[in-house]
Amino acid sequence: MAPLTGRLSNRIGNGPTMAAGALVCGLSLAVTLVPRLPAVAAGLTGVCAGFFAIHAAAAGQLNRTLTASRGRANSLYVLYYYAGGAVGITVSGMLYEVWGWPGVTGLGGALLVIPLLTGLWIARRAAHAPAPPRRDSR
Repeated sequence: MAPLTGRLSNRIGNGPTMAAGALVCGLSLAVTLVPRLPAVAAGLTGVCAGFFAIHAAAAGQLNRTLTASRGRANSLYVLYYYAGGAVGITVSGMLYEVWGWPGVTGLGGALLVIPLLTGLWIARRAAHAPAPPRRDSR
């Protein structure tokens, strides 16, 4: 998924890719609520595709934006990625005990607002940014 997302990000930008990944992930989460094995399998495949599109676009945006301390920024990104995963899986387990799978998908859908809005913000900022200076092609 990461190479495909990289090509997509190079074509349309990291922000739109991140927003599209959030939409794919959210719609796919909803599909997992259909009580049929093919729907659940398709939904989980879409969740993975959307999630890794968000992840790859976010990491790409981080590295395109920074001019210094990339190693430090990437290590913080990875720290928050795994810490967020640990908190997320714990809260998901608690919600599953109370509301079952719909509770888990509700949490996932609610959290997808973050990459969706971030992606839209990045896209809007890029659309209003001045064009980079052209290099002489001699």
